[in-house]
Amino acid sequence: MLVFISAPSGAQQAFPFLNQPGAFGVGFRTVQQADPSRTYPASAPEGVRKPRPIQTAIWYPAVKGGQAMRYDDYLQLLGWDDDFTRSPAERDKVLAGWLKIVTEGKPAAQVAAERRDGRWAVRDAPALPGKYPVVIYSPSLSSNVFENAEMMEFLASHGYVVIASPALGIDGRWQKADLAHAEAQAADIRFLVAYAQSLPQLDTSRLAVVGFSWGGMANVLAAAQDERIKALVCLDGSVRYAHAMIEKVPYLKPEQLRTPVLYLAQRPQPFERGLKHKPDHSGSILQKMTGADVYLLTMYAMEHVYFGTSYLRLDPLDFGDYTRDEVAQSYAQSARYVLNFLNGALKGERGGFDYLMKKPEQLGMPRHSVNSQFFAARP
Repeated sequence: MLVFISAPSGAQQAFPFLNQPGAFGVGFRTVQQADPSRTYPASAPEGVRKPRPIQTAIWYPAVKGGQAMRYDDYLQLLGWDDDFTRSPAERDKVLAGWLKIVTEGKPAAQVAAERRDGRWAVRDAPALPGKYPVVIYSPSLSSNVFENAEMMEFLASHGYVVIASPALGIDGRWQKADLAHAEAQAADIRFLVAYAQSLPQLDTSRLAVVGFSWGGMANVLAAAQDERIKALVCLDGSVRYAHAMIEKVPYLKPEQLRTPVLYLAQRPQPFERGLKHKPDHSGSILQKMTGADVYLLTMYAMEHVYFGTSYLRLDPLDFGDYTRDEVAQSYAQSARYVLNFLNGALKGERGGFDYLMKKPEQLGMPRHSVNSQFFAARP
């Protein structure tokens, strides 16, 4: 169901997430963890190295009620996502520096509206009893745990526990777009999978990994090495655009993957942009995944960056031929596609898979706004 929110003329309005919550309340908490099997920074002298920090964010089905978080509560996580020892003043400085870079050119009143926007999640809300399927979220290059907080809240409200960690570099906060950093992020995913097995609320026999952009390559690398991952969602994942890089991964044999995949793609780019940015057309891993069911849905209102709500909220974006509301509608539909795919893959609901192949007008979307393709696994 879509809910359209109108703001008075001239009023500053937060980016609208147009879906209604599910039957569950949403709780949110964070855990400070470290992976002792890896050091951070990796190239630091022996006496300076520490275990790799894993700031862990968890959204979960919870008892309804309590004071809902503001979006600014998520922003505060930036201050300590790679260093848990920072003082409050140091954390504020990190956040201020990040906001200065990211929001440059965006009206201050709009940034303020986003920061005070109310969310669904309640910090440390009492968890509901029961066993719930698990979703690990893997962010885009160098991004944060709340990159798609709205989608994560949405999934938790429908009975999923979602766990995320930041996309950290190997030698510092920022990543490089190379295989070593993709594999480090894949190792973070496997760390979170192991952590999930320690939580009594989680049914880790039903576990998926959702990744946006760079995280949508790291999750495939993780699944190639971890049979505990039962489903993959790529939000315009880099795995589709870095074929030459992933060809070098000895343990990744696309035809041997049995993990069902939902791939949500941006609209096709103009030929001229391809000349400028030199896309990798050396192959298609999605076509090589012959042992897995693959759903490829192209969202025609969506540019790559629109698949992350932290960018939709804070970056000074130009929506081109589409309006902000059209992009919001398409993002909301993307979240519903993710939910239905997970319902099919992890809860065994056949209707979840059927939903993916419905025509957009059957789902309340404009005709021709989505193209759905299904590539069935071959025996």
